[in-house]
Amino acid sequence: MNKFLFHCLFVSCLSLTFYACVKKDLGAVSSYQSSVNESKNHGDISVSEILIELGEPKPLHYIARIDADSARLGEELIRFGKFSDGSNKRISKYFVCTDCHNQVMQSADPADESPQAVIEYGIQNKIPFLPASSFYGMYNKESWYNGDYQKKYGELVIPARDTLYQAIQLCATACSQGRLLDSVEVRCILHYFKELEYKIADLVFKPTEIDLLKKAILHDHVLAREIIHSKYIETNDATFGTSEIPVIDGYQANMKNAEYIYEYGCLHCHSPERGITNFDLDTSALSFRFLDRKMYQYNSFSISHITRYGTYAMSGRKQYMPQYTLEKMSNEHLLDLIAYIQKKAESKN
Repeated sequence: MNKFLFHCLFVSCLSLTFYACVKKDLGAVSSYQSSVNESKNHGDISVSEILIELGEPKPLHYIARIDADSARLGEELIRFGKFSDGSNKRISKYFVCTDCHNQVMQSADPADESPQAVIEYGIQNKIPFLPASSFYGMYNKESWYNGDYQKKYGELVIPARDTLYQAIQLCATACSQGRLLDSVEVRCILHYFKELEYKIADLVFKPTEIDLLKKAILHDHVLAREIIHSKYIETNDATFGTSEIPVIDGYQANMKNAEYIYEYGCLHCHSPERGITNFDLDTSALSFRFLDRKMYQYNSFSISHITRYGTYAMSGRKQYMPQYTLEKMSNEHLLDLIAYIQKKAESKN
């Protein structure tokens, strides 16, 4: 549905029904907050604010109002691994968060984060194709490090599944091979995540759902919450694939998808200009021929193996490559990438 039309309908809905019928009780200001920006239009209202107004319990990481300075410092930690004023040590000497995480929406519809939806949106908006979930909307999640993540991180995932605080710490220590964050650093990151939470304008509703939501806001808050929750993905799930090259009868590779995966995924880390890894790739035939020669060896240089298994941190080599789960890259997309590499390897350039 046209977003402008939706905004108009939702503003009308909120103005005439929501604020007239829902008791205002924002609760105590979080200890993470010291300032507030009251100037919002209805489209900019955060999803969590609406849900809490509709009777949803506040999450453990609840922040009532964003502190701009804390959010700014949180963004510095995410982008640079430390505060710009030099007052703390870098979280990891190997990675920064942006090596694996975006900070923008990754699909046109937050309820559809399928690999193809992410790729189509990424191509259109030139967004890196990364193995980890975007930080945009991370504040709205209810569970993290689910599914096969336990195979990689063991019992460390148990506390991280239910609390964003612990999920941040696991990412800092295990994923980035860095150190534990102190309470101030976590506070700043949470404020930054709060800044990146879903807004009502981000969600995609059908006209019939808007009508139903209007009625539910008036008469059935449980249903209203269910409708809103259905409009975005609430968990970070992982299903690990295998190192075998997929076999899909009759599948025709999509070279547009593959070019995007290679240039915005592979080269995001392996381009020499990025400086993330010492294994460099580019768009020359030489790089493609190297990858093609290793295609069926099922080791760290095999595309199917490295994509699905990544590499693991170990003594003497803590820097590692995370894998693309089936939630992030489908078997069809892996076949796209393989066909693209083979085609480029045949090039005379």
